Amino acid sequence: MNLLNIPWTRAALRSRIYPAAFQWATASAFVLVLAMVLFGTNNAGQNFGMALAWTVWWPLLPLSFVFAGRFWCAACPLAWLSDQVQRIVGVRLSAPRVLVRYGPWIMAALFILITYLDQTWQFDGDARKTGYLLLALLSVVVFFGAFFERRTFCRYACFVGAFASNYSRAGIVELRADAGRCRHCRTSDCSRGTTSMPGCPVFLFAPAVEDSGTCHLCGNCVKNCPHDAIRISPRLPTAELWSVPQPRLPDVVLVAIVMGMVLIENAAALRLWNPLVEQAGMLLHLDPYASYPLIHGFLLTVFMLAPLAGLVVGSLLSEALDDKVSRATVFQNSMAFGYAMIPLALASHVALGLHRLLRWSRSVPFAFLAMMGRFPAGNHAAWLPNPTVCRIEIVVLALGTAGSWYSAWRIAKQHARGKPLAACLPHALLLLGMLVANVYAVSEP
Repeated sequence: MNLLNIPWTRAALRSRIYPAAFQWATASAFVLVLAMVLFGTNNAGQNFGMALAWTVWWPLLPLSFVFAGRFWCAACPLAWLSDQVQRIVGVRLSAPRVLVRYGPWIMAALFILITYLDQTWQFDGDARKTGYLLLALLSVVVFFGAFFERRTFCRYACFVGAFASNYSRAGIVELRADAGRCRHCRTSDCSRGTTSMPGCPVFLFAPAVEDSGTCHLCGNCVKNCPHDAIRISPRLPTAELWSVPQPRLPDVVLVAIVMGMVLIENAAALRLWNPLVEQAGMLLHLDPYASYPLIHGFLLTVFMLAPLAGLVVGSLLSEALDDKVSRATVFQNSMAFGYAMIPLALASHVALGLHRLLRWSRSVPFAFLAMMGRFPAGNHAAWLPNPTVCRIEIVVLALGTAGSWYSAWRIAKQHARGKPLAACLPHALLLLGMLVANVYAVSEP
């Protein structure tokens, strides 16, 4: 099914108001958030900007990748700002080679850094720190927009793009080009653009798009294609994960470390966290209170490396149980089966976001009233009781595990010529262990 065959969908995506209308809305919201966190109260519970940023947008972001791919990147206010800066003062230099070559690793490193700073400095609990973070992002985006062509920052340096790339692969929307129609095209307008519409902002050539990890669904190629060769179609969730043409090491490493990040964020809210910090302090010969940032960094590293180590061990066992695993090395096996971890990592991220959204979204209207000078009494936090939220999180985790198990089975059928079930079993057990850890984390009071 091609959604562009629906007249109103086709008209909307070919219109100039797409995605401009969404960009104007998100840019307005961004200005409001920035003003509130910089000049409003520093009490996070009464700051409307903090409520919008950390209670609504951040929890809903991973969920958006499931239903709309990387559409958020098309509507992102920072991407829009980059376009405006480039239009006014853009030098339009080519993207530096170091970014093109190491972009995925740079994005992963920035995501780890932002996560570490958030977990140690508590951005979501301090309005001013959130404001300084947003100002830093603005400065970087303006710099990239002023000096480099198209959306170099979005493609090679955005920390949100690090996990957006993996999560959108498990989503239900894909953009592809009809190879038959593109074969006779001599214009390449989808990539280069026309006099009336820019080309692809993230340097894609539509006929060469084989996955949903990079496409922003901005609609430029739909507007520019002279042969109507572009299609946007719904698909089975996770369908892309067992047919990745060229698995990439950064994707696999990132999904493993994101799983570890979600686990440590859950663990930090449990009763076992303080004893764990004290034991780590004894191991490192550090005071657990005076040197907490160092200890937290050590624990974060351990939590991030644990799923990656489990993936390697699972690959060793997979090859041991099936000696006909497509003559693959352990590295190749890990690369292939690493993509099966994406649905569970996504579900873990979504469950963590739903916990915040359902437990704290009621504070949004109260924060708005506080901004207006009214401070109503009562419980301003939860829409639902904690046991209900816990059950919803467990259902989400179960769906993610089912998607990961099915993806692992399909990958095993492709890579294992002898015993696909035996090749899949170690990875299925690894995913089960991660499910148990996540369920324990969300179930513990």
